[in-house]
Amino acid sequence: MKSTSKDPRGSAGITLPNKKKSRRRVVNIVMAVLLLLLLLITITIGGISVYFSNAILEVIHYTPTYTLAVTAADSQTVTLQRTVDTLSPGVFEIEWPTGQAIVGPILSSTASTVTRQLLKTTGPLTPGTKTYWTRNVYAGALKDSLGLTISTVQVPDPLGAMPAWYVAGSSTTWAILVHGRGMSQEETLRAFQPLAKLGLPLLAISYRNDLGAPASPDGYEHFGDTEWQDLEASVKYALAHGAQHFVLYGWSKGGAIVEAFQHRSPYARYVQALVLDAPLLDLRSTLAFQAERLSVPSFVASIAEWIATLRSGINFDALDQLHLPQANIPVLLFHGTSDTTTPIAVSDTFARLHANFVTYVRVPNTEHTEAWNTNPQNYDAEVTSFLTRSLHLMPQN
Repeated sequence: MKSTSKDPRGSAGITLPNKKKSRRRVVNIVMAVLLLLLLLITITIGGISVYFSNAILEVIHYTPTYTLAVTAADSQTVTLQRTVDTLSPGVFEIEWPTGQAIVGPILSSTASTVTRQLLKTTGPLTPGTKTYWTRNVYAGALKDSLGLTISTVQVPDPLGAMPAWYVAGSSTTWAILVHGRGMSQEETLRAFQPLAKLGLPLLAISYRNDLGAPASPDGYEHFGDTEWQDLEASVKYALAHGAQHFVLYGWSKGGAIVEAFQHRSPYARYVQALVLDAPLLDLRSTLAFQAERLSVPSFVASIAEWIATLRSGINFDALDQLHLPQANIPVLLFHGTSDTTTPIAVSDTFARLHANFVTYVRVPNTEHTEAWNTNPQNYDAEVTSFLTRSLHLMPQN
């Protein structure tokens, strides 16, 4: 008797697929694709986070790039390419390989050029010259136009000698000036004249990783978390040379260094007042601010913070001045409303939390550490008034 069962391969002798095996195969493929996608996303996020951590830790030095063309010049004016910088109100500097010039108010502009007043120049300026725009104003030979005797001294530091600029004064209260990230002592020169007129000896310091100064042991940027020790070395140097009290003056990262010193150094008891210009008061908020500007998700900034801490030991909590107690000493705080580097919202909150001792100067339409440039006369008057009031000083002729 013949079997009536069917050939499982079908009438053509071909094996039919098992539905369960087929479904399992599809599930396995989907899972593999999802795992691959997850791996790729993780690698991408990790790569971006490492890039951000590199940006945090990298030691930078801003150097001139001569790309800004002069289109016309005479003894009183200079016409430059129209850019965001050249449209900035106030007083700035342009440099070129053989000279520098101080440029003042905008006189006129076109769709492609801006003509500004030429206040001072160290050499011939001709059409076609390629220049570099800077807020420092008194760089190079222009330093002599301050009319001050500025000498270089060497500050003993645990890492080695740190060069500093010194100006003598009649007071036993010294002003120690701390520049920002990637800058040099030239950034501090804008404050020399009002401080010197008050009779304060001036010490514009360098710190680890600056050009001409020793490097940090790990070669990384620490945003004040270690650099405060170099400020402490400068305070010790000044005390050994006649100082009895101090005004600490910091720009951007220099403000973070000043604040870290205030919290960690036993020598902070000698400090009578602080001046902070667009200070980095919270590294974590600044990192998040920069991530937002670059349209990077906030969690990437958090991962970058974690990676940076693993690599360098930076203590982000210890650099958050909004959540740390502050010494009850007078603070003069400048910040520009158009700052694209350090968030003005942090300074707003800091000033509000400490309104009893913070004098806050919020400067409209002003970029990072350009409060002086926007209106030098007003800025100098604020500094003079604040220190005269806080230190009971009298301006000198």
